[in-house]
Amino acid sequence: DSVATLQGNSGVHLYSSLVGWAALVAGERVLDLGCGSGGAGRAAAAIVGDSGMVVGLDSCRRVLEVARERAPQDAPVAFIHASAERMVEIPDKSFDCVVASMMLEEVQNLPAALSEVYRVLRPGGRFVASVSAFDRLRPVDSAFVAAMIAVIARRVPATLVGRATRASIPQDPDDMLAFAESGLLKPEERDVQLAANMDDPDKMWAILGRTHMAYLLDEDGQAELRETMSRRLPHNLYFPLRFLRSRRPG
Repeated sequence: DSVATLQGNSGVHLYSSLVGWAALVAGERVLDLGCGSGGAGRAAAAIVGDSGMVVGLDSCRRVLEVARERAPQDAPVAFIHASAERMVEIPDKSFDCVVASMMLEEVQNLPAALSEVYRVLRPGGRFVASVSAFDRLRPVDSAFVAAMIAVIARRVPATLVGRATRASIPQDPDDMLAFAESGLLKPEERDVQLAANMDDPDKMWAILGRTHMAYLLDEDGQAELRETMSRRLPHNLYFPLRFLRSRRPG
């Protein structure tokens, strides 16, 4: 949610822009995949209304508790504890749209997750997602992010292998193959930027301290990270984001 407060180019917003690209209408059923604290689901619920339904799904019980607390009491939202790769409680062809906000990089088995997305979508149903697009970083921002990665690589060896060494979704050939083999159409892409104006350590840590990479560190590691990044301030970080849109044929 700290990223959701950032201003984007052309009026981009992390949640509402993603949901807007899904072209939702009143009465539709939406699955918020890897819902986290539920921001995308809340944005979707505001569109589908009382005649629709939003189901937030996440494998972490802790964030599901937060999502439940933040959901308006009268919103058509429910929550399920499950993994994206195995949504056994979700019937086939039961949703008009699946949204996934900043979570595909965290999926251990992307082909399995995309196959499940295909299964739960009705024919013609849409899948929209947002991912980090680190291949679009400006050179000055690459140096800033590299300083952050260096602390993590030293403190928690081997945690950044895998996705961090590959092209951003869906540019890696394995990602393209996963979409094709799932049955989903080749995704459309829209690259945007969110601006993070960090002119003091508190503003910087309010954003970076809540990222997945910061959570990899223990208390001492986070203190080192904060000190390291504070030495690089002030900095205006342009965070590259990629929206993806696909659908199940039919």
